[in-house]
Amino acid sequence: MNENPNAHELDANGAETYPETLRITVESAADVFEEARDQSTTDGVANVAVRSFESIADVRQLLTDRRVEVMRAIMTDTPESITSLADRLDRNYADVHSDVQVLADHHIVYFETDGRSKRPMIPYDRVHLDIEIAGDTAPDRVLA
Repeated sequence: MNENPNAHELDANGAETYPETLRITVESAADVFEEARDQSTTDGVANVAVRSFESIADVRQLLTDRRVEVMRAIMTDTPESITSLADRLDRNYADVHSDVQVLADHHIVYFETDGRSKRPMIPYDRVHLDIEIAGDTAPDRVLA
């Protein structure tokens, strides 16, 4: 569990400090670290944010059709609240809240707060899904 209760809130500068693209990928943590270390930055902000998963199944579990619908709705027209998002999607508030929370837990959705009100938003212009599927490339593999 995250010890910081505001971990999903935008920082003081808001969406200005986030890169334009979020890349969701399936690769090892070591590969992601190596890419991040080599990545160039502009004004201290990385060009791409990366969320990496160990397997395609993990990505499928996160990016359900309903959650992709939530992401598109937020990115198209940032809602004033989760309630207004649920109304726009014609879905039950509890289900939309659950989907938004899962996306926030994976640092895809963030919140702008105003008193007790939480406005869900995605600070990226685009989300890129990057999954590579390759055949067995072992050197001792014999093709018959």
